[in-house]
Amino acid sequence: MNLKKNIEEYSEFDFCNLLKYLNNAQEKEADEIMDWLDDNIKHPDGYGLITHPIECGIEDSPEAVIAELKRWYREQGLFLFKE
Repeated sequence: MNLKKNIEEYSEFDFCNLLKYLNNAQEKEADEIMDWLDDNIKHPDGYGLITHPIECGIEDSPEAVIAELKRWYREQGLFLFKE
């Protein structure tokens, strides 16, 4: 899988598609994506936000994960997705 250098290089649409793809990825690809997410998500729950969203207090959907990331990044004054 060709992953971008960082999360800021993804559009919101493309990142949502990446999260949807992750749900059906083979183990090797899923591990690669999870490692990338672990390295690139600055949210305090890290990739746990994606693997265990309900435990993080959000709905289990790519859209809910993205909404939480956008909320947290905005509160921190950090850039998230490309326009």
